[in-house]
Amino acid sequence: MHLVLTFVYIAVIGAVLFCMAALLFRGDGSACSWAYFICQGTVVLWCASQILQMMAKTRGELTAAFLIGNVGICFVGSTWFYFTMLYAGKKIPGALKYLPGAISAFFYVSVLTNELHHLYYRDFSLETVIHGPLFFANVIMTYLLTLSGAVILYFKMGPKHPLARKLVIASVLCPVVLNALYLLGFVAPSFDITPLGFAISVFLVMMAAFKYRFLNLKKELAITNEKLLLEQERNRIAQQVHDTAGHTLTMIQSYMKLAEVSAGKENFDEVKGYLTEARLLTGQGIRELRESINMLREEAEYELLTQGVMQLANQMKEIPVEVTVRGEDGKQYSHLSKTVYDTVRECMTNTLKYAQATKMDVVIRFQKNAVELMIADDGKGCENIQDNNGLRGIRERVQKAGGMVSFRSAPGEGFLTRVKLPVE
Repeated sequence: MHLVLTFVYIAVIGAVLFCMAALLFRGDGSACSWAYFICQGTVVLWCASQILQMMAKTRGELTAAFLIGNVGICFVGSTWFYFTMLYAGKKIPGALKYLPGAISAFFYVSVLTNELHHLYYRDFSLETVIHGPLFFANVIMTYLLTLSGAVILYFKMGPKHPLARKLVIASVLCPVVLNALYLLGFVAPSFDITPLGFAISVFLVMMAAFKYRFLNLKKELAITNEKLLLEQERNRIAQQVHDTAGHTLTMIQSYMKLAEVSAGKENFDEVKGYLTEARLLTGQGIRELRESINMLREEAEYELLTQGVMQLANQMKEIPVEVTVRGEDGKQYSHLSKTVYDTVRECMTNTLKYAQATKMDVVIRFQKNAVELMIADDGKGCENIQDNNGLRGIRERVQKAGGMVSFRSAPGEGFLTRVKLPVE
């Protein structure tokens, strides 16, 4: 019988090692790969200890076998839990991320010091091993961590490959169920049947890995990165469309108001001028929208940073915009022109829509290593600044360029936007 069991345990160890080798081939050297690698290592130690226990002739040899096996018993749950969290891309907040590992370490220390308290094994000899309360506490904690990881993995894998998801969940539950049956006495063999559950588990995991791409971390990472890049580009285009359409429509509305006032005064030359400005602005807006949708817009639109700002200031007819330039503009700042242009444009749009202002000031300060931008109006201001699409777009745009932005306002004191962008 011992010969058969030894063969079974060696087969399980071989299968687990094969699975670990496959992970090294498929993995990307990430923390997720290593967490799974270590988790499988605890299974190897657990199974190896079963062989050592059958071979033990003295109490010392049996103690050594149990110390090796308890590395697997104490740490398999926490390492599995860490793997599933990393695999699902979830973060454990604060010091809680150390808790599972600390609990596992506590139980293993209780194994090492069992002779002092006899709480892990109440009786330990060649003839009899009787488990104590700390052993069962460790089992319960291992079950909780293992099942929690299974739930995380279930939702991470999603419904796209339902059979792969069932295989992986079954591979987790199989050793748990067999271990519970063994400990509760529903089956009473002369050996721990849990490693047999690991044999089935490894077989199921290998099926999921080779047939359904489970644990193909390199490919999954590439897919995730591709999705992230697509999402970022989608958000960039959406923000660009929002800014362009909002500014264009707000300016056209402003020109229409001015044209209406001029028409009431029968000053038809001014009416014609405002309509011409609205027509030109409409054409420019359509071009920018088309470029955004087709993802053809250049990151630096103007050779000099101040060119775009001056163009925006000249387009504003409803209220005066005073642009102050401190320092000397140059080509070394041109890569920031789009960020500055879009920021000033959004601020102008917000001023026309919400501020009820009578004037705006734009101050650009060129420094050796940075560009500082200040945009202020004398409008009604606000008590609470809300990060709507416009302000959120400014913040994201500036942060992407490596800069900092702040907003300040109070009732009756207008609205102030400060931006600092690094040159390099």
